[in-house]
Amino acid sequence: MNRSLLVVTILALFILVPISSAETDEMTADEHYLMGNALSSFGQYENATKEYRLALDMRPDFSDALNNLGIVLNRQGKYEEALEVADNGIRVSPNDADAWYNRGITLGKLSRYEEEVDSYRQALAIRPNFSSAWENMGASYFDQGKYTEAISAYKNATSNDPTNAIGWYYLGTIYEKVGQYNEAVTSFEKAIEIDPNLTVVQTRLESVRKNATTTNFSQDVVPQNNTKPKEKELLSGILNILK
Repeated sequence: MNRSLLVVTILALFILVPISSAETDEMTADEHYLMGNALSSFGQYENATKEYRLALDMRPDFSDALNNLGIVLNRQGKYEEALEVADNGIRVSPNDADAWYNRGITLGKLSRYEEEVDSYRQALAIRPNFSSAWENMGASYFDQGKYTEAISAYKNATSNDPTNAIGWYYLGTIYEKVGQYNEAVTSFEKAIEIDPNLTVVQTRLESVRKNATTTNFSQDVVPQNNTKPKEKELLSGILNILK
C-alpha cells in the first residue's frame, strides 16, 4: 500500500482509536504534514497542530507546514502564536506569496490593518493575479472605512478571477454601502449569472434595484446593509492529501 494512502487510512482509524507513539515515530515529515491536512479537514485543529509541529521538528524549513500551522492556530484563536509562525514562514521563504498572505490574515485578526494590507501587497508583488489576496485587501479596507480603496481591491479581484461570484457579491455590497446603486446592481447581477444559487445576492439585488430606479440618493447616503466582506483562508495542499 502507498505510504501516503496508509497515512490517510491510519487517520480514519485515528478518529476511533489513537495512534501509538511507536507508529507515530515511524512517520516522515511529509506524512505528519499530510496527517495534519487531513485532521484539519475534519476540524480537529489541535491534533492537526501537533502533526504540523512534528513535521517541522523534522524539517524546520517546511514552508507548507508552517503556512498550514499558522492557519490552524488562527482557527483556534491563537493569533499571537500564528503571527510568530507566519513571520518564521517568511524568514524561511521570503518569496512565498502564500506565507505573506497568511501573515496578512493573522494581522487582520489582530486588527493591525495597515500591516495586514502591507502583507497582502507583498503577496501581490510576488503573485499579481492572487485573487484571494485582492479580496482580503478589500475586506481590510472595508473594516477601515476606506471604501474607495476597497472597491479598487475587489475590482482587481474580480478582474483576475471573473468567475468568482462571491467576489462580485462583495463588490456589490461595497457599492451599495456608498450609494452607487447602479454599480451595485451590475455587480450583483454578475454574481447571480455565475451562481444562480446565491439567494442572498438575489435578496440584495431586489432591494438595490428599488434604490437604483426609484431613488436618487447622493453617494454620501449610507443604506442599511450590515453585510461585510470576509477574508479567505487557503490551506496549502489540503486537496492533495493523497499526493
